[in-house]
Amino acid sequence: MQQVADRARVSIATVSFVVNGTKPVSDETRDRILAAIDELGYRRNSAARALASRKSRVIALIYPLLDHRHHHSFVDAAATAAEERGYNLVLWPLHSDNVSREITSLIQSGSADGVILMEVQLDDERVDHLRRAEAPFALIGRTRETDGIDCVDIDFERSVEMAIDDLAAVGHRDFALIVEDLSGTPLAGYAPPIRSEQAFTEVIASRGLNGTVFRVTHDSEAVLALADDLARRAPQTTAIISVHDEAAFSLVMSLPRRGVRIPEDLSITGVATSTAMGDLLEPPLTVYDAPGSPLGRLATEALIARLEGSSAPPMLQRLACTLRPGESTGPAPADRAPLDRLLEQG
Repeated sequence: MQQVADRARVSIATVSFVVNGTKPVSDETRDRILAAIDELGYRRNSAARALASRKSRVIALIYPLLDHRHHHSFVDAAATAAEERGYNLVLWPLHSDNVSREITSLIQSGSADGVILMEVQLDDERVDHLRRAEAPFALIGRTRETDGIDCVDIDFERSVEMAIDDLAAVGHRDFALIVEDLSGTPLAGYAPPIRSEQAFTEVIASRGLNGTVFRVTHDSEAVLALADDLARRAPQTTAIISVHDEAAFSLVMSLPRRGVRIPEDLSITGVATSTAMGDLLEPPLTVYDAPGSPLGRLATEALIARLEGSSAPPMLQRLACTLRPGESTGPAPADRAPLDRLLEQG
């Protein structure tokens, strides 16, 4: 406020009158004060008015309103880690069309000391806004360029590779990968589907296997049509790797009703899902469990270290998913009719 007063050539009291609307001032004086506020980027810090330390001890976990995944383990671990260090974690949803304004308001108003960002895209404008606002932040996920950023992420590349190798070890040669199709949405650049597909293509080629990629939206019609799409485009498939929870669940529930036995005819495994969700199916889904709790804790601890003055090199840590065997995977069938014929018979 002193800097604003100096630039506008008025007293601090006059600045306070304008900011708080407590007393009238002339239009010319108001215009000078508002111009100085804009030039200096001043925002009233409500937390600083109550705390002599000028710290809110609040961390904001930012996620888009179009959130499409289950984040309970990430959030729970982040909240616990924050509480252990004397911080509070708040969930802060952002509208996709107001990202710049909302992030600027969040940081410059003093509502939060720092930010944890989820649902990270390869080229993420929210990261650019956080950098420009000089806000302390950490990512659960990775952008294309990670220089100077604290980020933790699921190692989708290694997780997909493990799923392929585990299934190939029991004889499977024909694979299908199912990933989310987020094109045309604000999450079109969401990194996990892109990284998973790239890893799948590279590993399949390097192992001399056969593989087909299916990009499936979250529209119920697209999910329900997946079995027929598989039969049409990749009828020889004996092993499905799904990085799309709804798709995996739909296949496990619908294929047996159409005469396709799981896992005798077709093996299905989920990557970056949870054992608890996989256990709801019959047969229970084999999953590569997402490391949500350790990643939530690591991101929170990295951010708090920055808030408390750490000058350590930026953290870049990836954790692979952990195999939790279910009953939806088994050896490749020795002699099985193509999937299109099985569905016709069913």
